[in-house]
Amino acid sequence: MLKGLSPGDYVCHISMIGFKEVKYPFKLSGDRRLPQFTLEEDATQLEEVTVTGDKRNIVKSGAGTTTFFLSERTKKASNAYDALVEIPKLLVNPLSRTISLVTGGSPLILINGVKRPDYIEVLRPELIESVEIIETPSARYLGSEGVTCILNIHLKRIPTPIYYNGNLYAQHAVTTKHGSSGANFEAGNTNSSLYLNFQHFYFSDDESNYYSETQSGDILQKLSQKRIYTANSCYVGLGGYRIFSDKNYAAFNIKYIGNPSNSETDSQGSIEYLSEQKASDANNFLQSDEKYHQTAAYLYYKHSFSKQQSLEATGNYIYGYSGSKGEQNDHNDFYQYNKLMDFKNSSHYGKLDLDYTNIIHNRYTISGGSNTSFFTVDIDDLKDLFPVYNYSKWQEYLYAGFDNSRSGVKFNYALSLGMDILFTDADHAKNHYIDVLPSVALAYRFNQKHTLSLNYSRSRFSPSAGQLNPRNTSTDSLYIEHGNPNLTPQMQDDVRLAYKLNYKKLYLEPFINYTYASDIFSTASAMEGNIYISTYENRFCANFLKIGAILNYNLPFGNTNPMTAYRKKYQKGMIFNGEAWETSFNSNFYYKKVSLRLASGYSLASYTLTQKNEGYLWSQADLS
Repeated sequence: MLKGLSPGDYVCHISMIGFKEVKYPFKLSGDRRLPQFTLEEDATQLEEVTVTGDKRNIVKSGAGTTTFFLSERTKKASNAYDALVEIPKLLVNPLSRTISLVTGGSPLILINGVKRPDYIEVLRPELIESVEIIETPSARYLGSEGVTCILNIHLKRIPTPIYYNGNLYAQHAVTTKHGSSGANFEAGNTNSSLYLNFQHFYFSDDESNYYSETQSGDILQKLSQKRIYTANSCYVGLGGYRIFSDKNYAAFNIKYIGNPSNSETDSQGSIEYLSEQKASDANNFLQSDEKYHQTAAYLYYKHSFSKQQSLEATGNYIYGYSGSKGEQNDHNDFYQYNKLMDFKNSSHYGKLDLDYTNIIHNRYTISGGSNTSFFTVDIDDLKDLFPVYNYSKWQEYLYAGFDNSRSGVKFNYALSLGMDILFTDADHAKNHYIDVLPSVALAYRFNQKHTLSLNYSRSRFSPSAGQLNPRNTSTDSLYIEHGNPNLTPQMQDDVRLAYKLNYKKLYLEPFINYTYASDIFSTASAMEGNIYISTYENRFCANFLKIGAILNYNLPFGNTNPMTAYRKKYQKGMIFNGEAWETSFNSNFYYKKVSLRLASGYSLASYTLTQKNEGYLWSQADLS
């Protein structure tokens, strides 16, 4: 029934895809009821319609996570590194094949939530569905020390026949004698993959010159030093995965790393006894040959009881060997010092992870698991009469987590708690520690454009075997350095508040980050005569404040991604104010098959308790 229209001539049009259009003309002079219409099918073949959109403009924020998408053009890149340069918040160097966050930190790289060592070397960019950056890892990952952020690359599962994928690269510096080369190859199909990686890096006769002044008690030493350094690094890795069924999945990786190097340092200068005002020419020479070998094996298995429940098991084993041979000679009119060095280290590391996940009502996720690991190292100084130094560490880590990331509501949270139990034995100095490691991530999405997030996590860093070794590891005639077997882990608490704006082609993220570090590994020193003795203690606490902003703007021919931040470090007893600015600028441009990457950065200064180290400007340009 048509009511309220002015009198006149009208035409009623009725159309629908797949049916013929109907036109019904009529005159209207008052209220009018239109008749029923019957549409006839239209067998006309429609032309193909392609709908395109720029997925780079889509950003999804969750509790502790931000997810980005690649453009269709970037998915055609030759390797994953060239593709990931487009992702905001990442600083990717395709030449050195490294990935870090613009705010600092090297992420743990996961593929579909799974550790697949070195698979990124052969990963085809067209398979990437999305890239998730997790800046506050759950307690599940806090069992592995040093994991402060995660890069989780989500892949599509596309039915494919047998395929072969490979690339070869090489580079050599123009001004210095160093470079790298590598080759990668993968063969696979929909359900399996086998890949092989090879990389080689060399540094040949690298010469560096520097000047130093050292005062040790009554002795003042001034030296001009020239150091020549040569190194080679070789890496070979074999890995793969197999999808046996919808419920069973397995992956493996074995690798070898070798890194021999040698260096010679020739020093010329003077040595002076200040109280007696006696001086002499000084000639020092240090030569060392280093060897390093590592073999590692990784095995992963996942069983899904249902679409909601799964159990994952991961096993790792690493064997490492390093050796150092060399000689230190100091000559002056007051004393002659000669020391031969011959160290041999061997280590074993094993780990078993069990992780259980249960999804409830497709809204909530409950997770829990354990990490059990064992590490042992033997350090033998073949030139002394002491027995072999032994260090062992047994660690048991338990965690549980709960989140509502699947609920689809505006307020998301991810809560988890880990308990770390650590037993150490440093040459019969036994200690044990229990630490609680919480992780809390909160996010509120006002709408698709605005998100506010608040994250907190606690992590710990155990002392190394060298920091615990009570024997002298120095080759200097005026300097003795030894570890402290009673060191305890260093703790770190991080709080991050961020606002995320995603408006069309613009992504903006201002943030405030506060870190409190306690029980910091610090050097403790003393003088015995003219000999400077240094060791380590858990002596200090420090506060770090960082305020900055990350910006990304997508252009029709690339994107630009600058970051700037103000840093402030406060530590009781600091000589300097601890203030500094840092900036980075990363831009990617492309035209047809040509791409240009520009990257630069600058940090004003960095601080220790008693030192201020001036920053430097770095820049890089890649054309491909």
